[in-house]
Order: sequence, then C-alpha cells, then structure tokens
Amino acid sequence: MQKPLNKPVAFVMTHESDASRTSSRGAMSIIALTLTRSLGRAGIDVVRIHPNLFDPSLDSKYCRAVEVCPNLYSSESALTDYLAGLKTKYPGKHLLIPASDDCCLYMARNEEALGEHFLLLNPNAETLQKLKTKRLQYELAEASGVPIPETYFPEEEAQVHALADGLRNYPYVIKPTEAHKWRLAENRAIANGKKAVTVHSGDELLSEYRRISAHDKDLMIQEIIEGDDTQLYTFISYRSEKTSTLDFCIRSKLRQKPAKFGYCTASVTCHNDIVEAQSKRLLEVSGFSGISGVEFKFDAKTGLYKLIEINTRPMNTLGIAMGCGVDLPVIAYNDVVGIQQQPSTDWRDGTVWVWWEQDYLAAKELRSRGLLSYREWFQSLRGERVHAILASDDLRPVWRYYSGVIPRLLLNVIRSNLGAWRRSAGLGMGRVRRTPGSSSAS
Repeated sequence: MQKPLNKPVAFVMTHESDASRTSSRGAMSIIALTLTRSLGRAGIDVVRIHPNLFDPSLDSKYCRAVEVCPNLYSSESALTDYLAGLKTKYPGKHLLIPASDDCCLYMARNEEALGEHFLLLNPNAETLQKLKTKRLQYELAEASGVPIPETYFPEEEAQVHALADGLRNYPYVIKPTEAHKWRLAENRAIANGKKAVTVHSGDELLSEYRRISAHDKDLMIQEIIEGDDTQLYTFISYRSEKTSTLDFCIRSKLRQKPAKFGYCTASVTCHNDIVEAQSKRLLEVSGFSGISGVEFKFDAKTGLYKLIEINTRPMNTLGIAMGCGVDLPVIAYNDVVGIQQQPSTDWRDGTVWVWWEQDYLAAKELRSRGLLSYREWFQSLRGERVHAILASDDLRPVWRYYSGVIPRLLLNVIRSNLGAWRRSAGLGMGRVRRTPGSSSAS
C-alpha cells in the first residue's frame, strides 16, 4: 500500500540523448540529482521520469519512485499519453519539472495537454518562442539595450564566403543556435564535447562550416571575448509567473572543461550589480517565468558585460544557489503549488560549487599550459563547498557514478604518466646512441 501524499508530488523529467545506450557509462543528470535532493530534503515526494534505469542519479534516496517512460525523441505523443496515464497511479494534480533543454522545449510544445494533469514549472510556449535560439535571445538583448558579442547568423555558404573575406578579428567560434542539438548522440562528433569550434582563418572558417552544416545548419559565428573563464558570470534565478518576483544569486566561473568553451567544473558565488541589472531586464522584457541562468562575459576591451546565453531551465550548477542560501527548487515548488514564502534575494559570497573529477581534468589542462598550479587549484576550492555529485546524506548515486568514473580517471593518469616516461626514456636513449664510443665493441 502506497503512503498517502501530503503535498503535490514533484515529477522531475529527463530524457535519453543516446537511444543506443546499454549501460550507465556517461549518463548522469546533475540537474535532476540536484532537484531531487533539494526537494526531497524539504520533505517533498519526488518521482523521476526517465526512459531507462541507467542514470546513477535515479538511485538517490530522495527519489520516491522511478517511472520508465517513452523517449521523447522516439515519440512525443507516446510520452504525452504515458504522462497522462500516471494520474491513475498518483491521483491529484502534481508538479512537472524539466531537467534538460530537450524536456523544457517538449513541455512548452505540449503545455496544453500536460497542463490538464500537471502544474508546469516551465516557461510557457509564448516565452520560449522568444528565447529558444541564441539568435532570438540576441535580438531581444539588442532591443533591450543589453550588449552582445560580435555575432553573425549565416543562412547559406555564400554568406560564410563573404564573412571569411571580411572578418578581421580571428579567431572566431562556430556555435549551434540551439546548444542541446550538439549533445545528441548523432551530433557529438561535431565538437567532441565542446560547446563551440574555434577557427583561426577564413579558409578554416569555410572548411569547418561545410563540415558542421552537414549535421546542423542552424549555426552562429561569434567573436571570442578575451579573458579567462573567471570573467564569465551567471545570474541564477526563479521568476514567478504569478507575481513576477525574483529569487536569485550570482556566480562566476572558476573553470570549465574544455577551457573557454566547455561545461562548468567549478564556480563561486559573488555579487555583481551590472550582471544583476541586465539579467532582470532580459527576464522582464521576455516575460520569462521559471528557473533560469543568464550568462555574461566581461569584455575588458569595451568594459561591457556581454550576453553569452539565456538557459531557460535549471543548470548543472543550480546546487550553488542552495549552498549559498537561495534554495531555488524549493522556492519554485512552493510558489507554483501556492505555499506562501518571502522572496530570497541575498546570499553568501564565496560558496564554491565543484564537480571534482571534471575539475581535476580542467585544472590539469590549465597546468599543462602553465596557467595554473595544483596549489592554486586547491586554494581556489577552499571555504564553503557544494559538490555536484558528492553528498554524505545520499551515497548511492555517488557510489554508482564514481565506481565507473574513478577507474577511467586512474587509467587516464597512468596512460599520461606512462607516455611522459616513454618520451623521457626515448630522449635518454637517443642521447646514449649519439655518444661516441657507446657501441657494444667493448
């Protein structure tokens, strides 16, 4: 017999980007794990909706149940019918929360059907029409007086030819206008895990455009704003559809992997009045409601904070908000289901969010370039910390995830050191062979 439901259940939905996956290797939704832990610790029942059982985050003790659903990339209608059918198993109206771009867009496309059975913690379809691509986001920013990088949106190769001859500030990057497309299994080879492809000349721009556009034609070409990753700032917030009130905090990146155009591996909370003002302006003008992350980079040449992107769903680093005193998942849940609360707009600076093994690899990359020592890496992580995956009160997903990650990480270290030893030994042998009188004649 199921226990009675005292509050609306929070259904956290994720998808499978690789339909051929047959194991949990590489499959971990940090966003879903963060949402599950935040809500579960607040005494809210959480049910995970996922196409298989491979994601280690499904093992969280704060996950009351797992519902294995159709994959939205196989059939959206089948997924919608499946979700509607859950009302017989979980009577009442409950909350549906997306934990990926794909699920966010799916919910907006099907909000009328889903809204019959769930409260939706998601921006509505009208808002997402304004923000679903970077082109639309940049048009909104320009109209709102928010600075953007030098950016072009070619629609055909002839336009790229013209750009290749005219651009004067190489290197540039090629990015997708919808970032989630490059995370799909069939497109991962485009950038090998990076969010962008760097080009250093007109010829390289044309070559890479031809290669990439064979997979994804919705592309943008953008300047690289000088400065390291610590100049990236993100306004993480929840905006209420009912009252338009904001609960928020700000963080700056410490590192990402790969450097420049990768995924955040460590960040730290801070205050920044310009980032706050520009983010509030964009969210208000767009009419956005829900959890989001608005990212800027400081351009030292112009003194401007330029918009990088608006993430219209919870981010990997959402846990930093919980750690610094702004528990956005619970705040959002309470607002949608009608529980009264006070706005939360102040937070502790210096709270660090870290994804340990990925941050080690990011630090290793920077160290190889002479940009960071291991001592500086350790020092950057001192103080109050929030871990992407580690949690002393929820060890099952930790064990399942790291039991696969640690052997691969150790193998990577061994191979790296073995390669260095072989190169060193080879140089030493070369010196011996070139030394006069070193033959076996003795």
